[in-house]
Amino acid sequence: MTEEKLGAMHLGTLDAPVKVEAFVNMACPYSVNFFKAADRVLVPLTDQGMVSYTIKHFDKPKVGLLHGTIANLYLDYSNPEKAYNIMKEMFENQKEWASTDSRFIMKKMEEEYGLEEQSRTMNLSLAITQEAQERGIGGIPTVFINGEPFKFNLKGGPTSIEKELIEAVRG
Repeated sequence: MTEEKLGAMHLGTLDAPVKVEAFVNMACPYSVNFFKAADRVLVPLTDQGMVSYTIKHFDKPKVGLLHGTIANLYLDYSNPEKAYNIMKEMFENQKEWASTDSRFIMKKMEEEYGLEEQSRTMNLSLAITQEAQERGIGGIPTVFINGEPFKFNLKGGPTSIEKELIEAVRG
């Protein structure tokens, strides 16, 4: 894993033939499905040099996503491997924390993961939000493959999305 422009989380080599860019939020139930599918399909392909995968946590100003925003502000993207693994755990355990109060999430990030709020991540969040607005991204997850929107069944679950991802990246 390497760090890309603006500090967005990046997996794989930047010169891979397939480039995937995903706007997600840890509190979004549809982002969970995409993230799980991408973890199974894209991450192994990044290790093989076939896919460049960039994850941008979109702190969309929506009440149901605010807890994802709080958790994101604790991630240190200068250590992308650790940030990815924490994000993966947060997605896996989303039902346990997404409906709690903000203090619970702050405590979880501080005590369970030993993190503190990152001012750099706040700046990254603002930059990603601005980028999403400029690109007309309204919903999440929003995914691009080689610069083109990747249309998939949001409600299909990880297995369905895995199949669609495999077809899209292998062409």
